[in-house]
Amino acid sequence: MKLNQLRDFVAVAERGSLRAAARETGIAQPAITRSIQALEHSLGTQLFVREARGVHLTPVGEDFLLRAMSILNDVRRAGEAVRQKQGALEGELTLGFSIAAHFGVLSEVIAAFKRRFPSVRLRLVEGFFPTLQTDLRNGLLDAYVGPVPDDAHPTDLTVTKLFDNRRVVVGRCDHPLRGARTLADLVEAEWMTTSITRDAPDELRQVFADAGLQMPRLMYQTQSALSALVTLIQTDALAMMPVQWVEAPVVEGWLDCIPLDVDFAAPPIMLVQRIGLGTTPAGEYFVHLVRQLARSDSAHPDS
Repeated sequence: MKLNQLRDFVAVAERGSLRAAARETGIAQPAITRSIQALEHSLGTQLFVREARGVHLTPVGEDFLLRAMSILNDVRRAGEAVRQKQGALEGELTLGFSIAAHFGVLSEVIAAFKRRFPSVRLRLVEGFFPTLQTDLRNGLLDAYVGPVPDDAHPTDLTVTKLFDNRRVVVGRCDHPLRGARTLADLVEAEWMTTSITRDAPDELRQVFADAGLQMPRLMYQTQSALSALVTLIQTDALAMMPVQWVEAPVVEGWLDCIPLDVDFAAPPIMLVQRIGLGTTPAGEYFVHLVRQLARSDSAHPDS
């Protein structure tokens, strides 16, 4: 098994055909075909099913793809670490953020990071821990910042609390219920949720139950910041969101919190990394900025 075989395998798997992989990599199609055949021979199994319009992975191939990508990323990081320690400022980081972490963490550290590593490419992935943990554990993500469910602390990951968080009730700036002051005033409203739990209504059910109130009407469930933002702006929906949603300058004039007479706890914001991941100097600096932000009273990291 050779690195060039793994690179060819990943290229074909990502593009779905030998021809497309050859075009993308600049390697002749017969050479890629021989490379894949040699890899399959060394593994003693078929990785692709060939069809008239391309190829698709076998079940064994799907499992091997994650391992191949992990190996290639480790090799890439090793090379970048050496070059960056010699003064090069190029490379790549793949980072996962929850929505709140996008607003409250990434927005505060990205400028300082780019001043130090202007040519490092950042691949930024929006999501919650349950959807990103496989990529974290396989080394496809360098780090994740966001909430982590209490029961999700795999032994191969380090999970470090950055700061506690709180939630507020969020709606559009001219919301008809903007004068409400108690949770009871909002029982009849339509609600939206974004969830890190398997059961989305759990986000609201316990809060209303603790106040002796019935479960409100959950009319919208979103899985991206854009969907949530559009829904809140264009409807009368309310949502119980991390406070970063109304503190972010990008939503000023669009969203506001309804100032109720009670605060609501939110899952703390965590930093998650794979144990033993060969972090590059650029990756170490990014983590440094995130940790510095968490410690800083002013919440403005220096460069």
